[in-house]
Amino acid sequence: MKAIKIESYRPGQEEAIYRLIRKVYDEFVANDYTEAGNLFFYDWINPEKIAARQLNGINILIATAGDEIVGMIEMRDNNTVSLLFVEKSFQGQGIAGNLLQTAVGICLQREPKPTEIFVHASPFSVPVYAKLGFIATDNMQEANGIKYLPMKMPVDARFSEPPSGLDQ
Repeated sequence: MKAIKIESYRPGQEEAIYRLIRKVYDEFVANDYTEAGNLFFYDWINPEKIAARQLNGINILIATAGDEIVGMIEMRDNNTVSLLFVEKSFQGQGIAGNLLQTAVGICLQREPKPTEIFVHASPFSVPVYAKLGFIATDNMQEANGIKYLPMKMPVDARFSEPPSGLDQ
């Protein structure tokens, strides 16, 4: 098993990030959404849009095994998980939690410091986010053909340390 490293996004990685997201999304999430919802999501993860969002204070971290991107997280508004995906063969190994912890640690180095982290969890990802410490704040909703459960998590002591092992 290759060691997993958490790294900051670098321009030029958006195609590989897109391929990872699309592969995992198509297998685990797409069936819960309408065709319009899937098209909306595919537009959101368009490589050019991924790159453009990085210029606006939305940040991606990637998890790599060797040269392969096996996971990613995108944060927006310094308090919201926008995207969190892990390659199927690497799921269940703590990668999502490590990505989240590192991303929140970075958010805590900025102002305003978040006291809660939010996510709109897909039906498939609700148990994953619950395991990471998120709780539902409302009922399942739908917008633009995408079903999601609003969830939040307090930023507590486990996030007080600055991120370690981040290769930039």
